[in-house]
Amino acid sequence: MRNVKKKIAFVVWTLADMGGSERVVYDIVRNLGKNRYSSIVVGFEDGPFRALYENLGIKTYCISKSKKIDADFVKQFRGILTDEQVEIVNPHHFSPLVYSFLATRFTPIKLIYTEHSRWQLEQLPPVKKVANRLMLGNVEGVVAISEQIEDYYLKNLRIPKNRVHLIPNGIDVEAFRNARSDGLREKLGIGPNETVIGVVANIRPEKNLKLLVSAFSDLAKEHGNTVLVIAGQDFMNGELHSFASRSGILDRVLFLGRREDVPGLLRLFDIFCLPSKYEGMPLTVLEAMAAGVPVVGADVLGINEVVRHSENGLLFRPDDRESLIACLLCLIRDDSLRRRFSLSGKAFVEKMYSLERTIRQYEELFSAL
Repeated sequence: MRNVKKKIAFVVWTLADMGGSERVVYDIVRNLGKNRYSSIVVGFEDGPFRALYENLGIKTYCISKSKKIDADFVKQFRGILTDEQVEIVNPHHFSPLVYSFLATRFTPIKLIYTEHSRWQLEQLPPVKKVANRLMLGNVEGVVAISEQIEDYYLKNLRIPKNRVHLIPNGIDVEAFRNARSDGLREKLGIGPNETVIGVVANIRPEKNLKLLVSAFSDLAKEHGNTVLVIAGQDFMNGELHSFASRSGILDRVLFLGRREDVPGLLRLFDIFCLPSKYEGMPLTVLEAMAAGVPVVGADVLGINEVVRHSENGLLFRPDDRESLIACLLCLIRDDSLRRRFSLSGKAFVEKMYSLERTIRQYEELFSAL
């Protein structure tokens, strides 16, 4: 008798890093209703995060290309989907879409594409933009994780509204609301009366963390009881660390590297700051809000969809050091404003960005197919 569960393949580029989109896939896979869905994960770059899926009992494949146009790669991918009797393929980001599209052509497998970043769509070369438009015209549906991406699908790519599904990324609100720091402040050597400005983000050029360090160098002169905490894997070969050293504030900046205790770590922060040049849907901002940390963010795509200026946080002009300093000082000096943003941020995330809501919407979409 045929298994009545729907078999879904989630496709990501890498299993070596747990960025925003990889986190979303992991959350979906581990929370889909097990009595209705069976999942596999396909990645094109192997790495340590493959074990996360395997520990959940999720069959995980890794296939890699040997050349730019690799017919054997596509054939191998199609073979996996066929052997596993996959009914729905859900690739995340453009490159996984390309290979999923090729591997599922002339098969009954349905394709649902999830895009996480409007800026990446806008920066595609002209040839890839044309290919993207053609592919998205021949898939069963597209998922926009933000209203800004939905708007791009509808107005720029002119995808019919009935094939565009707005499913915002969600977070485990309870995990961040109820987290405990368990003496972490003392372990990190942060004094009880020190104000902690923090960010959780991989150190990459687009995160613009040099701007934050530069702004903090001025703040630290006026407010000697402030500490800057940066938690995230370094992909800039120590460049940010050297910049902090040259700025003379290295003793006030803690570089913690990649952390597994983010919910507890956020409980240490008095202010969360994300100065990125662009974002998709910044999960780290949602997590900070869920933990009750007031947020300062750059007024750029992605961030300005979740941070509403003067309602649940503050926005500063992109790449504007003085504007950033003004926002940070405003929160440092105003305890009542921090408390107001803490409450409004938590309420906003609980209403709009809970993981339960995201999973329910994906299940409804998959069921409709």
